[in-house]
Amino acid sequence: MTRKNSAIDPTVFGQVNEELETSLQEAFIEVRQQTEKICANLEIEDLVVQPAAYVSPPKWHLAHTSWFFDCFVLAPLQLAQTSKSPQYHFLFNSYYKSQGAHWQQSNRGQLSRPTVKEIMLYRQQITEAIVELFESHALSEQQLEIIATGIQHEQQHQELLLMDIKFILGNQPWSAAYEQTADADDILLPARALGWLEWTENISLFGARLDEFSYDNERPRHRRWISGFQLADRLINNGEYMDFMTDGGYRRPELWLSDGWDWVQQNQMTHPLYWRKQNHHWDEYHLRGLQPLNPNLPVSHISFYEADAYARWMGARLPTEFELESYTSRNRQLFEAENAFWDPEQSIYPSPDRACDEFDTGLLWQWTNSAYSPYPGYRTSNTSLGEYNGKFMANQYVLKGGCVATPKHHMRASYRNFYRPYDRWAFTGIRLAKDL
Repeated sequence: MTRKNSAIDPTVFGQVNEELETSLQEAFIEVRQQTEKICANLEIEDLVVQPAAYVSPPKWHLAHTSWFFDCFVLAPLQLAQTSKSPQYHFLFNSYYKSQGAHWQQSNRGQLSRPTVKEIMLYRQQITEAIVELFESHALSEQQLEIIATGIQHEQQHQELLLMDIKFILGNQPWSAAYEQTADADDILLPARALGWLEWTENISLFGARLDEFSYDNERPRHRRWISGFQLADRLINNGEYMDFMTDGGYRRPELWLSDGWDWVQQNQMTHPLYWRKQNHHWDEYHLRGLQPLNPNLPVSHISFYEADAYARWMGARLPTEFELESYTSRNRQLFEAENAFWDPEQSIYPSPDRACDEFDTGLLWQWTNSAYSPYPGYRTSNTSLGEYNGKFMANQYVLKGGCVATPKHHMRASYRNFYRPYDRWAFTGIRLAKDL
């Protein structure tokens, strides 16, 4: 389905009418179904494991995205759908301290109960209860705003689900395929020389527009001075990153930030997350399975430390978030490209035909050298959702542009993703920049 979630905008910034409320209801149902489709390919055992502290079992995502609506919409209306709601609120709250104590993230894989069957029943109960509220036409504008945020929140967890599923299946002794595709053989991509796009110095507006959904970390919209810069016209590919490795990239401390070099040494890092060396040749794990490394495919699952070291090796740097936003904000239809981003019919594979444009936009999240920090005049929400973003504005870097696992109609130029500099399990890549 290619319908744009236009109903979300007025729930945050304007008056809600019956037509827009109906459209928001359709978006809610669609997103709930899509989340379940992600897990339909999994075996029951896949749904419950947690191979790393930062990876959540898929069944936890199924429950947490239901808890969000239960906690912030149904509970205030005293519409609990199960006698186990108090237990579920403890188990499936992620980090909302204002909502009480919660189970620790690193221990989510210890939970054999509630069962997957019980969690799916919980999802069904929550979905039906929210639909009943829509059909009653009794929801306030604030409640509709929370539901709109909940839809966007569940889309974020759809991407997290795909990240976690890839980590779960890709770190088995024999990597398992998640998706079966007709084009399962690796695509032979043509090589393209790296070129540069140029911007002159200017004063530009950055941050969320008033006519589209946004999180509080994208606001307020404001002006900034941008010095002239060049931006690489595509992402760095596997072959180019292999050249960095062959030149001793992981053995040369002068290329690395101090913390990055410590990370390399402590974790004995020598290659990207999903590269596997067998019989003197490299393979790469994708959700379609383990395949020979394609040198012309964009290098993926790279940490900020690795991206920064590669940029230094190239005599370049990583772009700022505002340099990337300068490019993506030029065309408001950029992120609506037909083949870009994820839906249940799309393969999760960063080949050029999945990009938003000829410059690889939308294939992989692009690391920036911008610390994740508040904009001038930033204010956290004064609602129960005030913990959503602001509390994480320390020791993280901004990423821009989305990826092949980002749901359709979720991305926008002002979107600010953020991860810790050593995180690699997200669908991340490298775009270079230079000063003019």
